[in-house]
Amino acid sequence: MPPAADNPPASRRPGRPAAAKAGNAGQREQLLDAATELFAQRGVAATAIKTIATHAGVTPALVHYYFRDRDQLLDAVVDERLQPLVEQVFLPAAADSADPAAMLVGIAGRLIRTAAATPWFPGLWIREIVGADGQLHQRVLQKIAMQRAGLVIAPLAAARARGEINPGLEPALLMVSLIGLTLLPLATTHIWRRLPGAKAIDSEALVRHVSALLAHGLAVSPQAQIAPPPSA
Repeated sequence: MPPAADNPPASRRPGRPAAAKAGNAGQREQLLDAATELFAQRGVAATAIKTIATHAGVTPALVHYYFRDRDQLLDAVVDERLQPLVEQVFLPAAADSADPAAMLVGIAGRLIRTAAATPWFPGLWIREIVGADGQLHQRVLQKIAMQRAGLVIAPLAAARARGEINPGLEPALLMVSLIGLTLLPLATTHIWRRLPGAKAIDSEALVRHVSALLAHGLAVSPQAQIAPPPSA
């Protein structure tokens, strides 16, 4: 009778099956990339799980393995794809909060460069976040947009009260204007590129254009009077 083994084989721990171990460690990232790209191109509602699986070269069952349901997949797109980009754009703004013009120009430049380097970003933002019916709309508002907007609006409102920026500007609307000046042109390149002289415009030209608009729009003209906000 053979001697008993010194170390009997341990039973397999619960968790991922062997097929999803180190050799396939990048599958989840691959699926997130595929989902994000397709959502930007087609919209969330028009993109089936099967389509995501085909785009990533896997089976629909594997999509459900990594993402229990559609809501979990959408949460992952917001948390792991959108939020890091937004943080990259807005976190450095704290250093410029004492200079509203520098703060907004800095945000605009980083936003344009980040979006230009991430082709899916502008389309996804305009389609699924700006649109009231977008399926990422509420997620982004709750997890990202409201907090970041507050950090920008507060110093702008204080600067307006001190007469340091154009009194005709509304701080709460400046974030809306910023998105319109940056992401909308990148999402609609296929339209305005047809305009005379527009073919040579690249992302750095857009940065210069938006920076000029913001800097001059924020400036207080010599004739400007500080107009207090209307009373409720």
